[in-house]
Amino acid sequence: MIVVVVELGVNLRGVRRHNLALLLTSIRRAGGLSRIELAARSGLTQQAVSKIVPELIRAGLLDEFREPASGVGKPRTRLMIRPAARYALGVQLERDEVRAVRTDLLGVPTATVTRPLPSGFTPARAVSAIGECVARLCAGVDRSLVLGVGVGALGPLDHRSGMVLGATGLAGWDAVPLRALLAETVGLPVVLDKDTNAAAFAYLWRAETEVATAVVFVGTGLGAGLLIANTVYRGPRTNAGEFGHTTLAHDGPFCLCGRRGCLELLHNTAPDQRSAARLLGIGLADLVQLLDLERIVLAGRAVLAAPELYRDEARTQLAALLPLPRWQRIQVDIDDLGQDIVAIGAATEVLADFYAEPV
Repeated sequence: MIVVVVELGVNLRGVRRHNLALLLTSIRRAGGLSRIELAARSGLTQQAVSKIVPELIRAGLLDEFREPASGVGKPRTRLMIRPAARYALGVQLERDEVRAVRTDLLGVPTATVTRPLPSGFTPARAVSAIGECVARLCAGVDRSLVLGVGVGALGPLDHRSGMVLGATGLAGWDAVPLRALLAETVGLPVVLDKDTNAAAFAYLWRAETEVATAVVFVGTGLGAGLLIANTVYRGPRTNAGEFGHTTLAHDGPFCLCGRRGCLELLHNTAPDQRSAARLLGIGLADLVQLLDLERIVLAGRAVLAAPELYRDEARTQLAALLPLPRWQRIQVDIDDLGQDIVAIGAATEVLADFYAEPV
């Protein structure tokens, strides 16, 4: 009998956490809801909503706004996330710089800082630069409200253990416990993910989607974050999306990864932007066929330098190489989050952990 009571208590606590997270997430995604709308949206009873909402208000996570009167009856009160209730930090570790943002509880950037990195930088130098960025971003807010730091880094890496396994093209980056090193340096919880996965998560945070999507990130490297079945697909070893190291020319030049004719190498050494964009489009045709993708989002500094060119070349190559029927047409978009997409995505990974267990 005692065992049953204990298990029931655990289950009730689990239900409570689930319901708190469900209501908070529903309010965030809708941009604000009345209690009646919240019950309808969440599937919970109005009685359950009436019990949970005061707890979220006392925790300082929600604000109440009285809607203007429109006819007879008492105007509704709209519940909205209090943006300044918490903050998250997001970092992109590139081969030549650190980009970092601070976001509010809605994932909206409120501050940005960058630090250059020297060629061939060591893990210690990267940790130091990220630490400087974190200190700068924490200076303007109550540090007790900062939930943690998300880092989108070069791969390959192990998302679960927080270990960089061997960053391509960077000497001394084999088996680096980056998450642990950063947590010790900044004194905050740290989430580590591949930069491409963080970029994909930025899109998932804004709106859930069942559309099979690849967020193709073209920075100093080239990779893809995959949104499959409404989740970021990382693979069993958390290294899915190494799109840049697919072979485009089997007898091509050697890549830093040890293979020949990789898409990333050919793209980065192309004689001009149009040739680079064309090569990317050719590679995208293989990616679409492999995964049956419905949408491609082009992102990263190379794309942002010539967005229309990259979009048009991608569409041209997909149409030429994949003469698909109308029901298999591929949507190609340009990222609208800009240079901070990876840092924003990394920050929202921290926020997602908080929303899963808010109080």
